[in-house]
Amino acid sequence: MRLKESVEDGIDVFALQGEIDLHYAPVLRSLLQSKVKAQTRALVLDLSGVEYIDSSGLATIIEYFRDASKHAGILCLVGLNANLKSTFEIVRLDKAIPSFATAAEATDALKRGAVLPPPTTFFNRSAA
Repeated sequence: MRLKESVEDGIDVFALQGEIDLHYAPVLRSLLQSKVKAQTRALVLDLSGVEYIDSSGLATIIEYFRDASKHAGILCLVGLNANLKSTFEIVRLDKAIPSFATAAEATDALKRGAVLPPPTTFFNRSAA
């Protein structure tokens, strides 16, 4: 996994490449937790260069989504290929985390206020 961090129109963007698996999820977790500690308002996670994600990678993204919501942080996903899109749909993350085709679309939506943080009750509901 490789990561390129940038700021586009005042919004943090992580562009990832390669595989997010058991070996690299801890590195990504550490990087995302630094954004939680900094109380980053919005983060765009560009997955257009990611070929594969396993359950540890998904858990890392879910943890960030949950932890960032505690300070009204917003997470957007970008560039899900067909395989990743299918994976996110199976675990229903496509219903929870906003997804866009490009980072430009995501940053535009964030600047316009079209994407809101999850409600505080989002993580308090049962899995049923």
